[in-house]
Amino acid sequence: MNEKEAFSKRLARLLNDAGIGTASPTHIAHEFNRRYAGKPISVQGVRKWLGGEAIPAPDKVRTLSKWLKASPHWLHYGEEKPAQALMAEQARAEYQVAALPKDFERLSADHKLMVCEIVHGLLRLEKR
Repeated sequence: MNEKEAFSKRLARLLNDAGIGTASPTHIAHEFNRRYAGKPISVQGVRKWLGGEAIPAPDKVRTLSKWLKASPHWLHYGEEKPAQALMAEQARAEYQVAALPKDFERLSADHKLMVCEIVHGLLRLEKR
């Protein structure tokens, strides 16, 4: 089985597990596009994903994995990252989050306002 076919099987499994199924690429495209901020995917694009003809770009894989509650790495590659790599990634993320308040305070008033607008924009996208 090639990489595209393997991706298709993982995607179908997630869609079935979520109760969405694979019978309606139109429905899948609609639901995906509700959650994706970029250029909408076509029904034909979804058919290619499901038919093992294409693997979506990384930003689309992230959207699919968030929607279908799976690891983007697993959805794309079919394997989980080693535990050590996951722990290191989590530690880096925790450090970056902990440093945010101090970094934010060092910004100018205009840049603080920009950061707030970005955060609010992202939150609006999350509600889609």
